[in-house]
Amino acid sequence: MISQKHSRAIEILTQVFDATTYRKKEIIMDVEQVHRDLFYIRKGVARIFYYDDKAMDHTHWLSSDGHFIGLLSGILSGKPVPFGIEAIEDNSEIFRLPYHQLLKLKSKNPEIQQLMEDLFAESLITMGERLIDDRIKSTDQRYQDFVASNAGLLQRINLGYIAGYLGMTRQQLSKIRAQRS
Repeated sequence: MISQKHSRAIEILTQVFDATTYRKKEIIMDVEQVHRDLFYIRKGVARIFYYDDKAMDHTHWLSSDGHFIGLLSGILSGKPVPFGIEAIEDNSEIFRLPYHQLLKLKSKNPEIQQLMEDLFAESLITMGERLIDDRIKSTDQRYQDFVASNAGLLQRINLGYIAGYLGMTRQQLSKIRAQRS
């Protein structure tokens, strides 16, 4: 986990930047905005979401306490992206880390530089693994993997968000959960 390995860098960032406390369902970054910030979640849960052609929202990514969330494609390209970021737990304490300021800090602080390099590498690896999992693993296996690595989140996150994140319907998730009980 990035936050444990880089506790000193995170300490620096949380001293330099201010946290905002978000309410459940509060939009942090809206869809079609230029996302030029990275976010660190000290406490709470957030998701990256998008809308399909029927205006239904879908969860693309989930992140919680001690983790980062952001859209690297928007951060690096400077172009609007079809994704938004939303707090999904009341009193989520989240730090906004403007990318241009992170670059300045990175040039002066090797701990921040290493954190950023590791974040980008972890992001690429995680997205690649997720793409492979979506293509190869069954819905049941994806759920088992989610539970194994995110057990504490099951009571904190709406099952609809979890189902969307895992690429299944709520009904499929309910059936899998019933079979496991």
